[in-house]
Amino acid sequence: MFTGPEALARLNSYPVTVSTAVVVAVLVLVVVVVGYVASTVRRLGRYHEQTQQSLRLVEIELDRRHEQLAPFLDAAEASGLSGDPLRQLGGARSWSKAVRDRGLGLQAQAAAENALSAAFHSVVAEAEASRNTLGNWAFHGPAGDLAVTERRIAGAVRVYNDTAYRLSQAVDTFPSSIVAKSRSLTAAEPFVEKREVPDEELSDHIAA
Repeated sequence: MFTGPEALARLNSYPVTVSTAVVVAVLVLVVVVVGYVASTVRRLGRYHEQTQQSLRLVEIELDRRHEQLAPFLDAAEASGLSGDPLRQLGGARSWSKAVRDRGLGLQAQAAAENALSAAFHSVVAEAEASRNTLGNWAFHGPAGDLAVTERRIAGAVRVYNDTAYRLSQAVDTFPSSIVAKSRSLTAAEPFVEKREVPDEELSDHIAA
């Protein structure tokens, strides 16, 4: 038990001890907040870069397919395949390019690319059914190249959608959403089919 001057000295030491504890607690909190913000900025930056890179890969594969379709269409026409599937494929190719040139968005582009893929497979199915392309390497060579590109497109789109979803989750989830807003980061648009143009317009363009 303290009495006299000793008790007074001990009582005077309490405010100093409490103030020190508060300062330490505030400093720890600041360090934690700064560390979290820095970590979140790096994570969001990584997600954003991965999303952009995966989208560029999708665009590369779509450009590859667009170029490969020219010799395929020539070979299919030379093989004597019927005109309707070829016209639909040519129209779908033109439409997919128009959607990209007009910047209608990834969902409209996905619809156009899916229509293009379906038109390509229709021509291949007709060729297999008619059997008039058996042994015709001029046809099967470009067809095989396109089939490989079709699989590469599907894989690239799957990677992009995964990275876009991860970025969107981080952007839309508190508290990382606060950091994302301060960095002007927004959720990524998925590459999934959604009609953004009238079906009649698409049908007319493909049939043209």
